[in-house]
Amino acid sequence: MDLMLIAKAVGALSVMGVVVGVMLTVASQKFHVEVDPRVEAVFAALPGSNCGACGHPSCFAVAESMVTGASPIDACIAGGQTVVDAVALALGQESCAVDAIVSARHCCGGLAVRRVYEFSGVKSCAASHRLAGGVIECSAGCLGLGDCMRACPFDAIRMDDRSLPVIDLVACTGCGVCVRECPRGHSALLEMVGEAAPVVVRCVQHDKPAQRKKYCPTCCIACKKCEKECPEDAIHVVDWLAVVDYGKCTGCGACVDVCPQDCIDFSGRSAVAPAHTLDGMAANVPGRVAAPKAEQTEEVVAG
Repeated sequence: MDLMLIAKAVGALSVMGVVVGVMLTVASQKFHVEVDPRVEAVFAALPGSNCGACGHPSCFAVAESMVTGASPIDACIAGGQTVVDAVALALGQESCAVDAIVSARHCCGGLAVRRVYEFSGVKSCAASHRLAGGVIECSAGCLGLGDCMRACPFDAIRMDDRSLPVIDLVACTGCGVCVRECPRGHSALLEMVGEAAPVVVRCVQHDKPAQRKKYCPTCCIACKKCEKECPEDAIHVVDWLAVVDYGKCTGCGACVDVCPQDCIDFSGRSAVAPAHTLDGMAANVPGRVAAPKAEQTEEVVAG
């Protein structure tokens, strides 16, 4: 072993390291750009998740945009009222009230929906959707492969034993990433609703009831029982599907009790129980007595 050769190599590398270090130091000083302290203050107030819900590629980018006035102080959707107040304080502006939103799933079919083929490819809803429109016969239902769960930057979604995503309304920030990542988000399978939205219809398919009942046993059948029972006129069947008017809904649960399909659930952050216990339970909620349904289950509007 030639020790002199090794010593020369180590010496050469050391000199190169020193030279490069000096060059980087000089470059950092020469090209240093002062950052507006207000940008740093606003950035510190943001969640730092870089979820993109604000329309910017990063939290730092939207912080810069807020400081210049190009974006409003409530541009950070995921931050909610707390972040808006902190940003307003950092910029010396008056805060504003924001309406918090959360994600809601309009499907309760899951594994009960009829399959059109066996899918053994990449475990991805997007991949399944590209293959003949998806593994299930319902063209609007949840494919159940968890793209929304993996995409959620706040770990607010989990897949249950029905292969359906359940949203943790405590952890959900309303960033909307799940909606964008869902290949069926355009059909409102996942939708952003007000955080206090009391009930959610677990169906978004507009096929005629008799047709969709053939492939999904838990779909809305447009029977209008919910519409007739609602004391606030807050739910109506539109284009063969029950739709809730959240401006009128009080969360009384009348629609939940009478739905023969159990496809209307309690929801919202002010619900009677945590989301994971209400999701898919419909009228079977502790403390509520559902109306008898034995004679109702096969009533389907002709279609």
